[in-house]
Amino acid sequence: MNADIINRTIDAMCSEIKAQGSSVPDWRLLTEDELLYEAAICIFGSQMQFELAVATADRLRNRGLLHSKHLSEMTDYETSILDALSEPLSLTDKYGGARRVRSRFRNRLASLLATTVAEIYGTGNSLRRLLFAADGAKDARKALMLSVWGFGPKQASLFLRRVGYCADLAVLDVHVLDYLHLTRGLRVTPSRLGRLSCYEEIEDTFREVASRFGHSLGCVDLATWLTMRVAKREAYL
Repeated sequence: MNADIINRTIDAMCSEIKAQGSSVPDWRLLTEDELLYEAAICIFGSQMQFELAVATADRLRNRGLLHSKHLSEMTDYETSILDALSEPLSLTDKYGGARRVRSRFRNRLASLLATTVAEIYGTGNSLRRLLFAADGAKDARKALMLSVWGFGPKQASLFLRRVGYCADLAVLDVHVLDYLHLTRGLRVTPSRLGRLSCYEEIEDTFREVASRFGHSLGCVDLATWLTMRVAKREAYL
């Protein structure tokens, strides 16, 4: 599969994403528990496949471990998270079969989420207040990186997209980086993107790419992620 086919697929995918635009949430209408759930997905997603991150957050929510109102009062919160992460989850593979998966880096993930909860809710703050206080998307991204443990630029950008805060930040994961290498010859190591200045430099390059598709940066970014992910999974690349 060459770059022209990839680009045509991305363009078609953008049209589908725009057609489903009504499904994008309005962050102002989300509860604090819903925002914390999304933050947990993004924290976990930095260490595991996206489907596993969602399944892990679902388990925590089902066990009452993402109910923000009472979490700062729990003395054994990190231990409770670790117990939930230690049990295998059942996921569906690409052939429709079931597989049992155990989360990796359980101690680290439990610590990141527990520390985030303690620092936000233990001080009487909230994710909603943080978002309302921000002066635009980039300011919100910086504030999230300072407040949510485990959030780098990519995770913060993903959170803002998933809650419907903005559509003009890029989520520069490995699939998008592979696309930039395929179409622009850019070689960017993921470790460089931990620094916000480097991240925004590559983001500006991808913003130029998105403008040529005639769609928002967030739309092209998501379409690129979907297209490259499937192309690699099916061995087209």
